[in-house]
Amino acid sequence: MKNVVVTGTAKKTLWKRIFSEPPAKPVIEDKSEIKGRYVFWRNAIFITSYLLYMIAYMARGSFAMAMPFMSQSIGVTSVDQGWILGISCLVYGAGRFVNGSIADRSNVRTSFPMNMFFAGLFSAGTALAPFLVRTGNWPHNMVVAYMCLFWGLSTWFQSALFPYCAKSLIRWFPNATRTTWWANLSTSHELGSVLVVLISLPIARLTHTLFGRYELESFFFAPFFLSSLIAIIGFFALRDKPTSIGLPDVEEICGTNFAKLTEEEKKEQDLEENLTYFQILKKHILRNKVMWNLAFIYFCVYVFRTGCISWIFKILVDEQAKNQSFSDMLNNVHHLATLKSAMPTVVGFLGIFLAPVISDKLFGGKRAAANFWSLSIAAVSLVGFWLGNSVHSPITNSLLKEMLVFSSLGISGFMINIPQLLVGGICAVESTSKKVAAAATGFASFAGYLGGFVSHFVSGKAVGYSLKQFGDARLLLICWGGIALLGALCCVPLWNVGARKEYSH
Repeated sequence: MKNVVVTGTAKKTLWKRIFSEPPAKPVIEDKSEIKGRYVFWRNAIFITSYLLYMIAYMARGSFAMAMPFMSQSIGVTSVDQGWILGISCLVYGAGRFVNGSIADRSNVRTSFPMNMFFAGLFSAGTALAPFLVRTGNWPHNMVVAYMCLFWGLSTWFQSALFPYCAKSLIRWFPNATRTTWWANLSTSHELGSVLVVLISLPIARLTHTLFGRYELESFFFAPFFLSSLIAIIGFFALRDKPTSIGLPDVEEICGTNFAKLTEEEKKEQDLEENLTYFQILKKHILRNKVMWNLAFIYFCVYVFRTGCISWIFKILVDEQAKNQSFSDMLNNVHHLATLKSAMPTVVGFLGIFLAPVISDKLFGGKRAAANFWSLSIAAVSLVGFWLGNSVHSPITNSLLKEMLVFSSLGISGFMINIPQLLVGGICAVESTSKKVAAAATGFASFAGYLGGFVSHFVSGKAVGYSLKQFGDARLLLICWGGIALLGALCCVPLWNVGARKEYSH
């Protein structure tokens, strides 16, 4: 009996040793060595985190690219797809909050790659659905349930990735430059979304030509391979925090000067030293009115953003390819549909890059003002998409209509990515304590992906009805635009809210 207890303790110690935050090492004395090692590991961590998150978004985007072909291949309808993606959004949102709390106390080096590997593994498992239909004779409801389960498990592990990115940004980058580095890292998911749009169809066509028995599986092979490869690289290229490798705190390394705290703020900070993690979480997140307001704004952001990223390609393909087999659809999809669906992410790339400039320079650091105007313009841009894509548009010039579609989708992607970066990342973190930074992004993300669930559910129900009744997607556009305007109005109460003193510099 005694041996069993020792073994259990040993296992627990081994688990903690692998996945818990590593202890601080004695600080190096040589200042030049400190600077050199800091620059090396900061760059390695940023590049690796960038690649990890980019590939994660390629894996997530593979489902959206496969959506138009699911009906022909395995009979999964738009309503089914709405449920699968909607449930995965709820799982992802809950996972961002739960995994955010775990990330605050976990080792980035080991936990980040592990979650990446399992996300890719279950994503590949989703691709077995066509095999089950062809060989297992599974009923339709069982196939949908299977895809919900495996895609949900994949998104659960995907949800752990950004909290570790947020933690690395807080620990390795000083306040003076963090907004810029955060914006740079956030372009990774835009690049991943663009790459999956551009390469999915060519890879699927090549795979289907070489191995004719593969259909939907063709969309999931490459992301799984890349996820496994980058997970291995991540273990060697990541480190948890500067103190875990013998460096001082990042603010000390970079010589950041903070705004002085008032006596009341000093007392509050001293009091927090005696609070547990969950007491700080409760104080700065669960009872923080600003965080709840930000969470609702993020809900609105993701209703709009999820619709544009996940459903535009299906809308465009469904309008041009009807009653065709999988092979015919795969070969006949017009390249313009792919390019149009990539516009929100291609131009959105610039939106993320410029978000810090727009927030800090154009609006003088008033993030609520930047979010208000971005959401408002994004909503109005959908009018241009309708004018360029609808059969009922008063515009008859085909070239002008194509230009309207491209430009309106680009504007919507550019504008929606500004609050996507600011609200769920910088605003959420700056409204709480550094000690719960990852959990703060997770809390906002849960609200955002709840919005994603609503977007998927409504889109799955409405896309077929709208196309059938009106010949265009006007119902979806009205829903997406209306919720964006609601989010803009919710920015008004936060107009003069600034960052906490511990984030000022």
